[in-house]
Amino acid sequence: MPVDRQHVHTLVGERLRAVRKRQRMTLAQVEEASRGEFRTSVLGAYERGERGLAVHRLLRLAELYGVPPAELLPGGDQGSDVGHVASQRYPPDSVL
Repeated sequence: MPVDRQHVHTLVGERLRAVRKRQRMTLAQVEEASRGEFRTSVLGAYERGERGLAVHRLLRLAELYGVPPAELLPGGDQGSDVGHVASQRYPPDSVL
């Protein structure tokens, strides 16, 4: 079963927004904290699931928010939805 990228983008976006709000930061404050590395329009697109997020960008956002990268992934703290999809595609004994 192929991974539904749009669904993954949406789930990651939900996590990004939740973590940012928990940090009590606006999109503009994240842009400022990143010294313009992340523009508010791009951050909003990530959070809405309209745009995919490269791993290095996810790692940088985790650093900015002061959280482990796994916390920005769906179910990162309780068993990942993405991991579930991937495990269906790649059983544990498969060779990648």
